Amino acid sequence: MPYADEPDEPTAQEPRRFYRLRAPHVDKASVPVTVRVTPDADLYVAVGSGRRRMYLTPNEAWALWRCLSEAVASTGEPPEWIRVHITPTHR
Repeated sequence: MPYADEPDEPTAQEPRRFYRLRAPHVDKASVPVTVRVTPDADLYVAVGSGRRRMYLTPNEAWALWRCLSEAVASTGEPPEWIRVHITPTHR
């Protein structure tokens, strides 16, 4: 299974793609995590309904991905809820 779907051809109406996943939380039901990809723009990352957000260049996003993957892998085996395929949406 691929890690991400091939991007749709961008259109004038909806060129952006959103990747979303909800992370379980101890005190709440879940915490939303969203990454927005807009052609020719920085990536937008939001955690917790947008309260924590940042823009990243593609190179910064790759560096963050590499650091996070190594750091999280050092904490143990991935939980079952993370083993899902994420399909991008346009909204």
